[in-house]
Amino acid sequence: MPDLLPVPAIVLTHLEHWYGEDSLKRPVLRDLNLTVEAGKTTFLMGPSGCGKTTLLTLIGALRSVMAGSVVVLGQELKGASEAVMVQSRRRAGFVFQHHNLHRSLTVLQNVRMGLEVRGESGRADTRERCMEVLEAVGLAEHADKRQDQISGGQKQRAAVARALVGRPELLLADEPTAALDSKTGRDVMELMQRLAAERRMTVLMVTHDNRILDIADRIVEMEDGRILPSGQAHSGPNRISEKA
Repeated sequence: MPDLLPVPAIVLTHLEHWYGEDSLKRPVLRDLNLTVEAGKTTFLMGPSGCGKTTLLTLIGALRSVMAGSVVVLGQELKGASEAVMVQSRRRAGFVFQHHNLHRSLTVLQNVRMGLEVRGESGRADTRERCMEVLEAVGLAEHADKRQDQISGGQKQRAAVARALVGRPELLLADEPTAALDSKTGRDVMELMQRLAAERRMTVLMVTHDNRILDIADRIVEMEDGRILPSGQAHSGPNRISEKA
C-alpha cells in the first residue's frame, strides 16, 4: 500500500482581497495561490504594501475571506461561521512585530492570556503550563516582573511564550525580529524554530530580516498581491528558496 501524502497545513486558492468599494476599491491580494507544508518553517517576504500582513490575518482567521479559498489545518475559512473562525484562531498562535504585552501585568500573567483566549485559563495546570513555556524561552526567573522591567528581547520572548502556551498547531508571526538587534533577533528566531520543531508546529512568518533567512525551510516571495514563482524570486547573497 503506497504511503499517504502529508496533508498541507495551509492551502490558498485563487485568493482575492480588497479594501473599499466601488470607485474606492483597492485590490490587495490578486488571484493568490500558495500551499504551506505542515511541520515546516516558511518565511513570507516582499516589499511593504504587497499584502503580506493581510494574508497572515486571513490565514489566522482574524478577518473574513472575501473571494477564493483559504483552507487552514483542514478547515475552509471562506464563508465560515463565527464559531468556526473562533475555533480556527484557537488552533493558532500569533507573534507580532511589537510584543503587545499588557503594561500592568507580569510576564506570567501576560503568558496566561494565551490560555484565556483559548478558553483554557481555568485549567488546574494553568500555572504549570505557563511556567513550562517560560522555562523554555529562558524567562522563568522573570515570571513576576512587569514588561517595563525586562529588555526588548525578553519582551519578545514573552510574546513567543504567550503564543506557544496553548500548544498551537500553527504559529503565525509578523515581523517578530524587526525591532530587535541582530543577535537578539536571531536568538528569538532560533528559539521559535527549536520549539516549533519540538512541538511539530507549522510556522509561517512575515519578515524583511535578511539576517535570519538561513533558518527557514522555505522562502516565499510576494509582489503586488501575488506569490512570485520560485524562478522569479529576487536573488541575494543569503537568499534560499527551499532547503533540500
